[in-house]
Amino acid sequence: MAYALKLLGISYTFVSRSSEKDQYSYSDLSEHIMQEYKLIINCTPLGTHPNTSNFPSIPLDFLSSQHLLYDLIYNPAETKLMQLALKKGATAINGEQMLKLQAEKAWSIWTLK
Repeated sequence: MAYALKLLGISYTFVSRSSEKDQYSYSDLSEHIMQEYKLIINCTPLGTHPNTSNFPSIPLDFLSSQHLLYDLIYNPAETKLMQLALKKGATAINGEQMLKLQAEKAWSIWTLK
C-alpha cells in the first residue's frame, strides 16, 4: 500500500501497536491527527473470518463523512470496522476489488504473451 500511495503522490504515516520514528501508535491517534488524515487503510488481518468482531484500535469517534476507510479485508464483505465507520458517516470500502485486480494482473503476467 505504501508503494501505491507513493506512486500516486499521496503522503502517508503508518499506525501500529507501538510508536516508532515516523509512525503513530493507536494510542497516539488524537482528534487532530484523525482530522488531518482523511484516508484510513486497514492493512491488518483484524476482522477476518472467523474473528469478525475484531478491529484495530482506531478512535472511531473522530471519524466523519470526510473520511474514507479502506479495509483490505474481503471476508467478511463488511467488517466490524467498516460497519462502525459507516455509522459515523464515513465511506467504507473492502478489499474485494483489489483482490480481483491482483488476480487479473497475475493472469495477464502468466498467460498473456
